[in-house]
Amino acid sequence: MQALIPSSDLALMMRYVIKLSTFPRILLFVAGVVPGLVLAGNNSAVEWIQSMSEAMRNLSYRGNFVYMHENQLESMSITHTRSESGEKERLLSLNGEAREVIRDDENLTCIWPASRKVVVDFSRKKNFSPIFIPDNIEKISQLYSLEMAGKDRIAGQQVTVVQIKPKDQYRYGLKFWINRENHLMMKSNLINDKNQVVEQVMFTNLELLKNPDQVEINSVPSIDENYTLVRFHSGANSGQVSSDASWQIRDIPTGFRQESILKRHDLATNQYIYQMVYTDGLASLSIFIEKQSSQLKLGKTSMGAVNAYIRHLNEYMVTAIGEVPEITVKSMAEAIFHNSAN
Repeated sequence: MQALIPSSDLALMMRYVIKLSTFPRILLFVAGVVPGLVLAGNNSAVEWIQSMSEAMRNLSYRGNFVYMHENQLESMSITHTRSESGEKERLLSLNGEAREVIRDDENLTCIWPASRKVVVDFSRKKNFSPIFIPDNIEKISQLYSLEMAGKDRIAGQQVTVVQIKPKDQYRYGLKFWINRENHLMMKSNLINDKNQVVEQVMFTNLELLKNPDQVEINSVPSIDENYTLVRFHSGANSGQVSSDASWQIRDIPTGFRQESILKRHDLATNQYIYQMVYTDGLASLSIFIEKQSSQLKLGKTSMGAVNAYIRHLNEYMVTAIGEVPEITVKSMAEAIFHNSAN
């Protein structure tokens, strides 16, 4: 089984794992007050996004939301806790197959009961769930325009609406509906260059948890012999290959920077797969490099807001995939080259 390549039922995993949210929650929610929470007192768009980002990272909460993508509507539940014992999060699909995604500080576990598969990977805080939260607001303001967009009411809560518009064609836009009282995100739209909503998340209920230590989330659930376990790591992240300079990239879209580079061993083929992760602080994508495979179709493919572009490079296959426009993954895939001198 290939690591995180969008084929067969791993396409489902891509929908959840490659999402753009950042969840490094560092504080415990106590009695409705979060120490250090930035309040949007001056009603600026930057302040509202910053306060939402901090609230979604630092609070413990439970709720249900609807997730619209690819002309489909899914109902999902989320439980997130942050306490002295660490951070844990659980996503569960409430309609169709009971797909489940669980994350703690070390593991990201995806479970498919119908196909009897469990995939365990590193917990990368910048790529997780349909609920997207930006991180470095100052940096993204250089690439996006942040604007106030009025007021509204979502799930019985009064909200402030903020819109993020890209300054070029390499990124999607976003629109957030932010709870005016606790600054949690109540709704978000992902918007393409035609001003069309390509993905939407909207909470139908969302409550804060005052005692997160009392909420039980099993980080890696027990499975029987009927399940296939795919584990992409064991223990510490020993797959870092940042010193390997053979694979390089040039002329990438402005603002994107390399966040990490991994080397994975595919036990099925006994080959190594390289994964490079790039982000601009808001948008994110991965580039996979592996030996050529006849199972993957060359050229562009899409899955809702997620686009992919696959090309051959000598005896290798380069796949760029992420929740970014088609032009971005194509540009990134074509920018990869192999420097034989290294």
